[in-house]
Amino acid sequence: MGLPSKSAAVATRLQKYYEGFASERESALHRLGEHFTDDIHFRDPFRETHGMPAFRELFVRMFKQYPTVAFDSFRIDGDDRAFTLTYVMRLGMVVGPEFVTPMASVCRVRAGEDRVSDLLDFYDFSSSLVSPFPLVAAAYRKLVNALFL
Repeated sequence: MGLPSKSAAVATRLQKYYEGFASERESALHRLGEHFTDDIHFRDPFRETHGMPAFRELFVRMFKQYPTVAFDSFRIDGDDRAFTLTYVMRLGMVVGPEFVTPMASVCRVRAGEDRVSDLLDFYDFSSSLVSPFPLVAAAYRKLVNALFL
């Protein structure tokens, strides 16, 4: 990994926090402030939020919609002010398949802080939608390869 100790501590704590979502679920929400600043700026392909209340609401909705929420297969890259977590998010509904989404979270930490103040999530929504269906997923990959490679 090669991260300086402060960032490694922040990134490793964040990884362990995400790993705990599978078992802790909503109770983990009480500890968001240990890992993210009160003025957290969050962006992903569909939304942008500012501040802890709006950020917390994203997790509340996720836990309400998906009885199964798990993160695994982590990798940490970066330095003491910015690091990237790559991982796999697994979401399961009460009835139906599990959706598997490879993710990349770009995290920025302000000088002198030990919490993330800026979080930018990247993922391929379309491939996660077809992930439970191997034949459809293979056809999707083939189409994307034909169009873009």
